[in-house]
Amino acid sequence: MSGEVVHLHVHSEYSLLDGACKIAVKDADGADRGLAARAAELGMPALGLTDHGVMNGAVEHYKACRKHGVKPILGLEAYLVDDRRRAAERLERNHLTLMAASDAGFRNLVKLTSAGFLEGFGRGKPSVDMELLDRHSEGVIALTGCLQSRFCRRLVEERPADARAHADDLLGVFGPDNVYFEIQANGLAEQEKANEGIVRAARELGRPLVATADVHYLRREDYSNHAALLCMQTKSTIEQPKLRFETNEFFLKSSAEMAESFSRWPEAVPTTLEIAERCEVEIELGDLQGCLVSPHLRARNQPR
Repeated sequence: MSGEVVHLHVHSEYSLLDGACKIAVKDADGADRGLAARAAELGMPALGLTDHGVMNGAVEHYKACRKHGVKPILGLEAYLVDDRRRAAERLERNHLTLMAASDAGFRNLVKLTSAGFLEGFGRGKPSVDMELLDRHSEGVIALTGCLQSRFCRRLVEERPADARAHADDLLGVFGPDNVYFEIQANGLAEQEKANEGIVRAARELGRPLVATADVHYLRREDYSNHAALLCMQTKSTIEQPKLRFETNEFFLKSSAEMAESFSRWPEAVPTTLEIAERCEVEIELGDLQGCLVSPHLRARNQPR
C-alpha cells in the first residue's frame, strides 16, 4: 500500500457532541470538505472510523471513502466495563479501539455495538465486557487504546502489573497477531507518562507500536469549533468550560505532521499501513431483499 500514514483512530459527528468531523459535507462551492475528501487531499491510501460505541457512520464512511479512492477501515471505540449488565453508580468505563479486518470482523463489531446497547446500557453508554469481546473477536484487530483506555489508565496510576494483566487479556481474546500497542503524541503530561509504559510493554511482548492521532476535528484551525461542541455536551460555556482538550493536536494530521509528532517512535507510523493492508471489508449496498438472506447489502449501481 502506497502512502506514508493511515489514520486509524478517528471520530466523526456520530461520536455525538464529541466528534466535530463530518464524513461528507459540501461547502458553498459544492466541494466536499469531509473526512474522506481530506484524507484523499493529503494522499492517504486509507482512513479509519472509530466512533464512540457505535457504527452508525460505517456505511456513509464506506461510500465516501470509495468515492474518493480511499480504502475504508471500519471500526469503533468500544466502552469497556468489567460487567456489562452491572449498573453501579461508580462504574469504571474505559475505551478500546477496535477495527474489522474481515467481513466476519465487521459482522462481529456490529454484534458488539448492538449488544452494548441491548445488554450494557445501564448507565447511558453502550458498554461491552471481556466476555462479550471474547465471543465476537473473530476478524477483529484491537489497539490498546487512548489515554482513557484501561491499559493507559493503569500505567498512569502506576499499576504496571495490572496494565500488563489487561494486555494479556487482550492478547488472549484477540490473539497475539491482532493486538497492537497504540501510542499517541498529543503533548499531554499523562500521555507522556503512559507512553513510557506502552513502549516498554510492547517491546517485552514483541508487539508493534502503532501511531494514532485520536482525530476529533478535521484541521488544526477547527479546535475552537470542537471546544464549542464540548461545551454543548457538558452544558457549559467557552469562558468556563467543564471539559476541554488541553492541546490542539487531535486533528487529521498530514503524513509529515505525523512523522514529526512520532519522531521518537518512527516505527509506529508505518505500522498504520500494515494494519490498513490487513483490513479487507466489502459491503454490498442497496438490495434489501438480499440483505435478508445475506450478511451483506448489495449495491445495484455502485461500482465495484
